[in-house]
Amino acid sequence: MTATPDPLGPTLGCWLGSRCEACGGGQRLELATYQTPVGVVCATVCCACVAAGNPPPVRSWGHAARRVAAHCKHLGIDLDQMGALLAEHQEGSG
Repeated sequence: MTATPDPLGPTLGCWLGSRCEACGGGQRLELATYQTPVGVVCATVCCACVAAGNPPPVRSWGHAARRVAAHCKHLGIDLDQMGALLAEHQEGSG
């Protein structure tokens, strides 16, 4: 059985930063995506934070909206398309 790739997961357009956005560490960094109340965001996180389930903070609704819009741009989709993909995922898992 082949796993279906996450259509909202990190892509080549997502930027890998030099520090973990959750703890500030600089070792063993990777890209990950996190769901917020307004959509999915990409972030640079360290392996320890991924393993611990420690997401980066989203400081405000405006901050979340900007991050979601940026990730949509990385994916080459718009906010409506992201919303449709999220709804499809929720229907499939619920």
